[in-house]
Formats: sequence, structure tokens, C-alpha cells
Amino acid sequence: LRRGQRRVLCEVPVFAAGASATENSLMTAGRALFVENNHGYQDPFGPRTGELTTPGFARVDVRRDGRGCRKVWETNVERAPTVVPKLSTATGLIYTYTRDDDPQGGGQPYFWTAIDARSGATAFKVYAGSGLGFNNNYAGLALGPDGTAYLGVTGGLVSLRDGS
Repeated sequence: LRRGQRRVLCEVPVFAAGASATENSLMTAGRALFVENNHGYQDPFGPRTGELTTPGFARVDVRRDGRGCRKVWETNVERAPTVVPKLSTATGLIYTYTRDDDPQGGGQPYFWTAIDARSGATAFKVYAGSGLGFNNNYAGLALGPDGTAYLGVTGGLVSLRDGS
């Protein structure tokens, strides 16, 4: 390419038309790109706080020859409203912070969640807490050298560490 020229390597739609958005950076490892769907997130202090976002994570791989890409998997199971997730190449897991529906209403439960980067399957899910104080509102997740996960939330700081 000449200086100033642009080239589109590939375009691959992910998630449903009209229900797809990401507010965070893509995660990458090798030729793989990972994206979460944040569609529908509302201001946690606004009038529609607590509404669920559209679920979704996807993996797109650039072809070995660098000529295009393909969607490897897409899952519409986990809802990650706003977290900036992290991919660990050591464990092969995408660490994220998800939100589920509360069948009893109003509880807004949040979970530490890990997604297998190869398959898109949920590897584990651990309850973090419920309510506005557990909303991370776009904070980035951090993984410490001992494997502890940290996340700033509107109520302070939450962490998850292995109990073994």
C-alpha cells in the first residue's frame, strides 16, 4: 500500500442486525479477534437502569494467507454489559463480568465468567453480587500475577481468586 491508502482486510458480521454494539476494544491473540456485544447498555444511574443487554461473544480469525477472515464461533449465552474483558493465552480463557436476569426481579445479579477461547463455551461462572454497587460501568478487568481477577465497580473493588 502507498502511504495514506487504506485497505480493508475483511468484514465479518457478528451478532444480530440492529442488536449489535461494542463499546470496548477487541481482544486479539495470534490471528484471532474476540468481541463482546454491549448492545442495549443503559446508564446505571439513569431511568432505565437494570435493563439487560443483548448477549453475545464472537471469535473471528484472519486467514493464514492474510486474505480475508472467517467467523469461528458466536455464542449468545452470556451478557457482558460493559466490562473490558481480558484474554489469557496461558489458560485459553476470556475473563469477563456478566449479568443475568433476576427471576425475582430487580436484583441485577453479576457474575465472574470465563469463556473458552477455542470453543466459545462458558468454562465457569461465579456469583459476584447483586445491585447497582456491583455494576462496573465500563471498568477494565485486571488479572494479577497470582491469577486473582480485580474489577472496579460503582460500590468499590471486587476480586475473585482461586480457592484451591
